Amino acid sequence: MIKKLMTLGVIFVFTPMAFGQQGSAVKQLTLQDCINIALHRNTSVLQSEFQSESQGAKLLTAYGALLPSVSADGEFSYQYNQIKSGVQVGGVIIPLTATSISRRYTAGIGANYTLFDGMANFAGLNMVRSQSASAKLGFDRAKQTGVYQTIQNYLAVFNARDQLKISENNLKRDQGQLDQIKESNSVGSASLADVYQQQAVVSGDEYSLVQAKNAYEQAQANLKYFLSIPVSDDVQFADPSVSSTLDTTQFSELNGKYSDVPVLVQRALEARPDYKAALENVNASKSQVAIANAAYSPTISAFANYGINGPGTSTISQNKSFYGGLQLTLPIFNGFQTQTNIQVADVNLKAARQTLDATKQQVQLDIYKALLNLYSAEKGYESAVNALVYAKINLETAQEKYKVGSGTLLDVLTANALYTQDESNQVVAAYTYIQAKMQVEYATGTIKY
Repeated sequence: MIKKLMTLGVIFVFTPMAFGQQGSAVKQLTLQDCINIALHRNTSVLQSEFQSESQGAKLLTAYGALLPSVSADGEFSYQYNQIKSGVQVGGVIIPLTATSISRRYTAGIGANYTLFDGMANFAGLNMVRSQSASAKLGFDRAKQTGVYQTIQNYLAVFNARDQLKISENNLKRDQGQLDQIKESNSVGSASLADVYQQQAVVSGDEYSLVQAKNAYEQAQANLKYFLSIPVSDDVQFADPSVSSTLDTTQFSELNGKYSDVPVLVQRALEARPDYKAALENVNASKSQVAIANAAYSPTISAFANYGINGPGTSTISQNKSFYGGLQLTLPIFNGFQTQTNIQVADVNLKAARQTLDATKQQVQLDIYKALLNLYSAEKGYESAVNALVYAKINLETAQEKYKVGSGTLLDVLTANALYTQDESNQVVAAYTYIQAKMQVEYATGTIKY
């Protein structure tokens, strides 16, 4: 039912056509169209994507921590000195002023490289790698969630649309029944009470039709909002592959496919992005513990600096200097900060492991509930189909009896109400089954986009 994801370029070409200026031709969107739009426009999906990109950008800094730091500097200094003095000649002091001007140009380049820091730099890289992988997996799960929610909203639109058709058909039947009763009343074969009673039924049908139209419009508005489409845009949702008439032969096939629950759970643990993200968070927490413990280790770094200086730009290289060496730093006491960091890292690791266990249990629960819903939806659809067959026969029988005078109008109204309700139940059961089937794919992490 869900095809492969269209390319981003197709989306950008398609979007202006679908959501152009008002007054343009109405665009019909299939389920796959809506999925493609949701993956690129839904707010939750976009936020998860931005978070993934932000976390991925930190990888460059983590790799940079393994490389030496290099810096260059330059300086120009200007000094002007003025000294006043005097010379005594024949008892007269003659004032003198001496001035001096000096200029100096300097330039240098230096480098520093950490040779050993308790392997904190490598642990930091591993931590950022895990965090980046976790964010990307979170984005993958957000896309799966976006697909599943799009399907839910799309099916809600189709359900509301079909309910509207049922209301329209029900109104037509009752209106036709009213016309027949009026004709019968005009020749004396039907009472005036039957006319009034049928008129009241038609009025109720008209109100139900208004409610069905309102529900249909709201379902479309909800889907547009989820897809970040302006609610005022004239868009229609149509997909011939989505139908309220199901092929019941697929039921036994799916039941066999999902019969081995432990195997299904194991496959889900291997496929679910949120569980794999929780695993990456545990790895990141382990790296955090390693970083905190590395603070007890000495730090060894190498440094070097080369500089030139001179009184002018053409003579800047007349004086040269170079120095380099090794530096050893031994941690002695930092106000218990290292111990605190280790304790915090240990707690974070415990929390990450607890989250992993909870996620595993959530996967098992999701699959268990999804399979129960699928089985219930299967039986619900079969029951609804059988009930509708009976209701249709019952309605036709009641109508024939009323025509020949062997039945009452109340029998017809009761049979029609039952038929309308069973028709509605069959539509609801069909879309409930489709949604339940997709819920299993979402729970197992195999839903496609």
